[in-house]
Amino acid sequence: MNSQILDEKIAANFGELTIDKALVRELKIREKRTIPSFVEEWLISRFQSPEKDNAQVYQEITDFMSKHLPAKGEKEKIKYHLHSGDSVVLLDRFEVRIDIKKGEKLLTIPCIDERNASIVNEVLDSNQLLLEGGQWGAGRLFVRPEGKHHVIELVEFHPMQSGKVNLANLVKAREQFTTREWIHLLMRTMGYEPAAYSEEQQNNVLLRLLPLIQNNLNMMELAPKGTGKSFIFSNLSRHVWLNSGGALTNAQLFKNLNTKEIGLLGKHDLLVLDEGQSISFKGADDIHAKFKDYLESGHYTIANDKITSECGLMILANIELYAGEPRQSDYIRHLPEMFHDSALIDRFHGIIAGWKSPRFTTESAAQGLGIKADVFGEYLHQLRTVSDIEFPYGNVPPLKGDSRDVKAVTRLATALSKLLLLNPEDADYEAYVLNPAKDLRTRVRTQLAELDPHEFEAGLKIN
Repeated sequence: MNSQILDEKIAANFGELTIDKALVRELKIREKRTIPSFVEEWLISRFQSPEKDNAQVYQEITDFMSKHLPAKGEKEKIKYHLHSGDSVVLLDRFEVRIDIKKGEKLLTIPCIDERNASIVNEVLDSNQLLLEGGQWGAGRLFVRPEGKHHVIELVEFHPMQSGKVNLANLVKAREQFTTREWIHLLMRTMGYEPAAYSEEQQNNVLLRLLPLIQNNLNMMELAPKGTGKSFIFSNLSRHVWLNSGGALTNAQLFKNLNTKEIGLLGKHDLLVLDEGQSISFKGADDIHAKFKDYLESGHYTIANDKITSECGLMILANIELYAGEPRQSDYIRHLPEMFHDSALIDRFHGIIAGWKSPRFTTESAAQGLGIKADVFGEYLHQLRTVSDIEFPYGNVPPLKGDSRDVKAVTRLATALSKLLLLNPEDADYEAYVLNPAKDLRTRVRTQLAELDPHEFEAGLKIN
């Protein structure tokens, strides 16, 4: 399918839910401020109109950001305006946490380094997503007196991100696309131009979306540098937390016993550990034990608290290649020593062969229409908990064999079934859903055999 026909088909079936990904790239709004793609696309959708050229749209957006999205060096100037009694509208990722002991609602405003602001009840009641890991939006702030002190308060909020997506409309739209055409749509939406990738490469890139769709799905992608491993995780969904290298602690991952704040694994749909080959852990033995518990059961224990979560774990790491394949057969050893434990690796459901994806080039970038990033991110989020009645996909035929292999293939195939809207009775199901799920788990088995050949065989143990 050529680009023009694909554009026409996407526009006909998705209408206002689409945006020209090439225009987004040409305007280069993110070079002005570091913002996620879904915020960038929201701004472009707000200011773009047929009578404006690109230069005018760019100027209006950058003027708007200069006024409402301050650079780090301007935070004291913002506070001065608030201190002087002015109201200030800021674009930011606002987040609310509840301190039950003190009976307080505490608002975080990252761009001015504020963690203890307040929020009026009416605004929070109308924007419950602020309690679910935070939300990007335009917020109006005032300073009000509180006893002998003054507090910054959020009195008005307009979210930048989409609310619930009508899944029935998406199911209806899918009927107008072949499986390959649907993959082209997904590639465009992710920011890739399908024509720049072979069919095998397209199929491989799509696998990055699976842990965004399925609860408690744990995966890895090992690849050389420059293949765009982390791009979608930092730009498609507000429900993802991307950690790029550095040391992680028990408090960050699980729970801070001093502040009582739940850690990253308890707050998001997916925790992505980028630059996995260089990441380090403070208190590695304790984190190792908690990882094993959590990746198996979906819960972990801190002090006297048992915390349950649906958050998945994704490890992204660079590896060296030789003739297009991993230089060493035990490529898992590129990861920190913690991940050389076969018992921990066995709890990962799949490994994406990132070495099969080409380096990202200018030709790889999307050249036409795709679904808006905020809409797509919410669509993926809804698929995690949607009922079979509302969304009749995610079915997997009965599998028998090794319990962890069966669990892994079932979860992976469920995610692929939801992503591609294919069930076992569909002709494309085995090729696009079941076989890729088996391949993902087979790579885990291969690495288990490399790490512990006396206990594990390389082949998949299901039928």
